[in-house]
Amino acid sequence: MNVTYIAQPDEQLGRIIGDILEAEPSPRRVVLVSAFVGLQTALRYRDAIVDLRRQGTEVRAVVGIDLGGTSQEVLREILSWGVEAFVIKHRLPRHTFHPKVYLFEWPDRAEIIIGSHNITEGGFFGNYEGSARIAYELPADREVYEAAQRQLQRFLDPRGATAYRLTEEFLALLVARGDVPTEAEARRSRADGVTERRRDAGGAEALESPFGVEPIQNPPPLPARILEGLLEGVRQRRRQVRQRRHPARRPVGAHPEPMGEGRGDAIAPASFYMTLPTLQGDNIPGEARIPLEAMELAQEFWGWPNEYTRDEGPRGGRGRVYWNWRPHWRVWSVEEPGNVVTQTVRMYMYENSSDFRFYVRPLVNAGGDLGDVVRITRVAQPDAEYECVLARRGTPEYRSWIAFCTQPVRNSDRRFGYA
Repeated sequence: MNVTYIAQPDEQLGRIIGDILEAEPSPRRVVLVSAFVGLQTALRYRDAIVDLRRQGTEVRAVVGIDLGGTSQEVLREILSWGVEAFVIKHRLPRHTFHPKVYLFEWPDRAEIIIGSHNITEGGFFGNYEGSARIAYELPADREVYEAAQRQLQRFLDPRGATAYRLTEEFLALLVARGDVPTEAEARRSRADGVTERRRDAGGAEALESPFGVEPIQNPPPLPARILEGLLEGVRQRRRQVRQRRHPARRPVGAHPEPMGEGRGDAIAPASFYMTLPTLQGDNIPGEARIPLEAMELAQEFWGWPNEYTRDEGPRGGRGRVYWNWRPHWRVWSVEEPGNVVTQTVRMYMYENSSDFRFYVRPLVNAGGDLGDVVRITRVAQPDAEYECVLARRGTPEYRSWIAFCTQPVRNSDRRFGYA
């Protein structure tokens, strides 16, 4: 086995791969794995790949469509090659498909190139990129070569809920849903650094996403000092807003803006952790409040404000203004993982007092109460938008999750945090 390195632009990976595809003898197996694919670059290799396929070479393409990086035209082009092709996407936007792996195999040798190069003009020719090129002699290096393939199997031979075979019908669904841009849009995205393509407000949203999810371990908690610094920025902005508005009172019914002005989401968390308030009692409704400063840090995580609609109800001659969203939640306790309840949950901002709350009766039914910890994750699955898991005091999960709750809730003994 021999390892060398490719430092582009000193060496262009596009030229190396072009030489491999056209060399004699031809490889008997080719796997191309790329997060993004550009049409012009794909066209460069069309003839070589089609010739290999006609000679009996096994060719597989595995591509991603996250971040608007691969276009409709590219997928149609790959379909025209007549090779086995897969599209990979995790339904949740925070899990981007991002590998770049290229495998070539002959009877007496094999190569794996793995690094930062996408199949784009920049990735293969113009950008500053780096890769490792591992050459295996067969059969002498058979064991280590097979070990490498096992470790990279999820990319080289994708399976599961996030992998779909590319067909005409599947491409038509992606286009109808707005999941893949045109080539012109994809080029603009790559040039401008656009990270998400927004769908038109028409009928695309009505089509259910074909992509699934798979369990991915949450990252560790954000360091308490870092999270505290981010929250202090939130508090300063809110103080500035209150000072500018004082003494005039914001009109009731205006679009709520309790979290400052000119902000952008500071973080894109995997999960939110929080110790619960008192939920049990004759006159206790079983609602839990989310700290407003926690909401400001990650408004997209909470769907704010785009998913919420305004409702007003009279009380004592004065309008009470609520901004409501009622998504489906999947709720369960770590003590009874088989007892999962999926139901509509009211998430709402009470504008008159700037409270943000959610009401989940299954937490009460599961025995959740003051000081227990919940983990809330936005899963964006067909049956549930959120997953809420209860860990009561004394459980192993409680002892693990309480470490995520690093920030105090103002005027309370409760704490919260993000992963």
